[in-house]
Amino acid sequence: MATTSIWAVKSRVDHVLDYATNEQKTDRRWSEPDLQAMRDVMDYAMNDAKTEKQFYITALQCSLRDARTEMALLKRRYGKEDGILAFHGYQSFKPGEVMPDIAHEIGVKLAEELWPDHQVIVATHLDKAHIHNHFVLNSVSMIGRKFYANKESYRKMRATSDRLCKQYGLSVITDHKEYYPKHYAEWSAEQDGQSTWRSSIRVDMDAAIKASMTFQQFINAMKQRGYVLERRGSFLRIKSPGMKRFVRFRSLGEGYSETDIQRRILQKQYPEMPTQKVSLPSAKYTVQGDFRLSTVTWKGLRALYFFYVRKLRQARQQPRESIPDALRVELRHLDAISEQSKFLNRYKLDTGEQVESLKLNLEMQLFDLQKERKMLCNEKRRQGITDDRTNVIHAQLKQLKSTFRQVRRDLKFCDIVLERSKLRSADNTTLTENNQYELKDNTIKEQTI
Repeated sequence: MATTSIWAVKSRVDHVLDYATNEQKTDRRWSEPDLQAMRDVMDYAMNDAKTEKQFYITALQCSLRDARTEMALLKRRYGKEDGILAFHGYQSFKPGEVMPDIAHEIGVKLAEELWPDHQVIVATHLDKAHIHNHFVLNSVSMIGRKFYANKESYRKMRATSDRLCKQYGLSVITDHKEYYPKHYAEWSAEQDGQSTWRSSIRVDMDAAIKASMTFQQFINAMKQRGYVLERRGSFLRIKSPGMKRFVRFRSLGEGYSETDIQRRILQKQYPEMPTQKVSLPSAKYTVQGDFRLSTVTWKGLRALYFFYVRKLRQARQQPRESIPDALRVELRHLDAISEQSKFLNRYKLDTGEQVESLKLNLEMQLFDLQKERKMLCNEKRRQGITDDRTNVIHAQLKQLKSTFRQVRRDLKFCDIVLERSKLRSADNTTLTENNQYELKDNTIKEQTI
């Protein structure tokens, strides 16, 4: 079983080369950043301690000793010295399943098959429990073409690696997605039970498939839900409400490609009606604390945010297909909106003018903090300063760092609240300025005035 990966090296290519090689530093005609980048990548891949005295290292289309220089000269020859400098690939084997010489042989065959016209360094590392290959690939080929890593090239790399592993009697991973592996952020959110924009699209697709008997009915049902669909080449793409970019159907996972959806619709014998909305009882919110005033009133922005957070939390308890499209988009930002509500309560902000005033004060505070930090840094660099004073300066700089973080966070909240309040003021279906919340007997009650 082998896992694979490849990524672009846009700067400091030598970090990976040096990690692989530990060769002598080379030609000074190149700029120092470019040389250092090539060194790091190659030395990383050719490190003696990782490769048993460089026994498991192979150079393809270049010499091992002068690989950095030859790669740089090839770029200069075709006038393609800018942009991505190189690519760093990775192939890892299951612990205890393969010997170093076999792993290196598989790595060399993989490089020869995938990049026959490129200069490549293949190094097998033995410093971990899992033996793994590193590939340092010049971004420009021997015929002057640039290599571009994308999902299709990665799919080809993984498929070739699996095929070679099977030829050598090694196990392969069979449960990965063919084209689009799930992003960690999406996987983590789903593990925590949180909604993602991809999961929201899949839920709507499932509902539309249930109610459709033809693929065209499915398309119409998705458009009625606010989605935009278009065909780009042979691929059908979709854009959900509130999103800026289209995604291909097949990127949504197994069962959601155009072919899979058509198959699911054909397997149906009759359309299923969507479930009815569930009416929830009215909720009462109790605020903990010792309130000595007989009446505390929230109005303006604080009331709007409280009302909106409550509305989103109520919507989250309903079946997903019954939630309005606008609220479904906002549900993904519920935690952020809740934090903005806490920010308004902390500063007691009810109007946009108060937020603007606070923003101005925070900007002035940030300017003063920058001046104070500069003075402390200049003092720390002076000669003859005592150790006690140095310790005091370090403590003050640490405190300033924490204050900087809080001020910048509050400034960001100011911009978000001002922008969101403008959007919501034009949308009478969500928030209006006629909602006021009265705090009496430790209970917040909604009152329309």
